[in-house]
Amino acid sequence: MKRNLLINTLNNNDLIAMNAVQVFKKRIENLEVINTDGTKINGCIGCTDCWIKTPGICLVNDDFNQIFMDFINSDSIILLTEGNVGFISYKMKNIIDRLLPLAVPYTRISKGTMRHISRYNKSWNIALVYEGSSDKEFLNEWMDRFTMNLHSKSLGAYTVDECDKLCNKINSIS
Repeated sequence: MKRNLLINTLNNNDLIAMNAVQVFKKRIENLEVINTDGTKINGCIGCTDCWIKTPGICLVNDDFNQIFMDFINSDSIILLTEGNVGFISYKMKNIIDRLLPLAVPYTRISKGTMRHISRYNKSWNIALVYEGSSDKEFLNEWMDRFTMNLHSKSLGAYTVDECDKLCNKINSIS
């Protein structure tokens, strides 16, 4: 059975976020929800220890380590965040940056661009859902690039009003 993960960086008392999470829980089977409100997730410090000293393991000791394991063990991931200044929140950006251990330091050309080789023989279906103001076209392009770095598939960027559309897309994946 495929495993689905929702990572929510919005506040737990945000009514729009709560409604979106409920829609996803109701419509998507085998969905684990991680609410990051109240957790400590630092940004990547760029030390590359996750490549060299402790391959695949980030040495920054905070609440991200469990999220990382849940990410690895999932098939489809929904990133629920706030849209800020046309982009994602700093909380979600910290999570994205901390996914660096999914790759190894070695590179190769993939689809005409240089990419790090994946540490795992796995790919993920990843969607971004945002609340607030952001440039959807830009976020879709960014998702394509971000998921290409993970050797994965972008399911696109969606506003919180488009949760049903995303549920249909995730449920259609075999």
